[in-house]
Amino acid sequence: MHTNAEPRTPPRVAVLLATHMGKPYLDEQLDSILAQAGADLHVYVSDDGSTDGTLEILAERAAADARITILSPETFGAPAPNFFRLLTTIPIEDHDYVGFADQDDVWMPAKLERHIRLLSEGHADGISSNVTAFTEDGSRLLIKKDYPQRLADHLFETPGPGSTFLLTQRFARLVADQLDNADSPARTAFAHDWLIYALARSAGLRWIIDGESTVDYRQHVANAVGANTGLSQAWKRLRLTSNRWHRGQVQLTVEACIHVASPDELPRLQWLHEILAEFTYRDALRLVRRWRQLRRRPRDRAALATLITTGLW
Repeated sequence: MHTNAEPRTPPRVAVLLATHMGKPYLDEQLDSILAQAGADLHVYVSDDGSTDGTLEILAERAAADARITILSPETFGAPAPNFFRLLTTIPIEDHDYVGFADQDDVWMPAKLERHIRLLSEGHADGISSNVTAFTEDGSRLLIKKDYPQRLADHLFETPGPGSTFLLTQRFARLVADQLDNADSPARTAFAHDWLIYALARSAGLRWIIDGESTVDYRQHVANAVGANTGLSQAWKRLRLTSNRWHRGQVQLTVEACIHVASPDELPRLQWLHEILAEFTYRDALRLVRRWRQLRRRPRDRAALATLITTGLW
């Protein structure tokens, strides 16, 4: 039996790649992105002041593959503003989905196809996943991020590395609009992945954390953040938490999320905004009563509760 049905066109996906001194690993990452099945993808690249040959590699790859567009290089000094530039520059309306990529990771072959399917089946607007941290000596470690989501975890942590993210067009537009909102502190956020996750949940949109590892997450001395494993990383994060940095980022995130809050989320955000404004000892006690809702992983919840109670947060 013959049918006149038109063949289904693959979803259009924009992949945002922020680079900075990425020459050693860039070709391998680009290969893993461009080989993705099940999507009509286009890679948009923004470089942050590379002088190691990264731009030359990008130029060669773009000349050989029309699916790569290189934005004019600028100086950002950190990954987040580079990604914010990409998200507010690309033609979002030309794409069904928007993803993010780091320069030194390796995507699993079915990453995009799997996440497009999960977003569609789950009626969700954002997805992230577990990753596998790996080093040059061959060691590999699963980094689990898919602990059950809590009532307010999005205001205190990321749902996994931004390199695993895929957003629907409508949600990508919402984020870009907030980055351009002069009344919102969104553009000053330290971590683009944390901000994006928080905006989704605060707007009442569904977010999926995939239990499958979809990215090999390279660990090396030049990582901007790196996997949260080992004593050195734990000590680094403890220092950031105890010097009020984390609390400041939570406060900024709450202020940014109020601009997109759904009716159900707004009272919670306003309550937290009020508590963080002065954050007296009484405020700390009010917050710590809700410690089970602030992080996904049980030991992270307990650690945060301890820091809040002892006045170190």
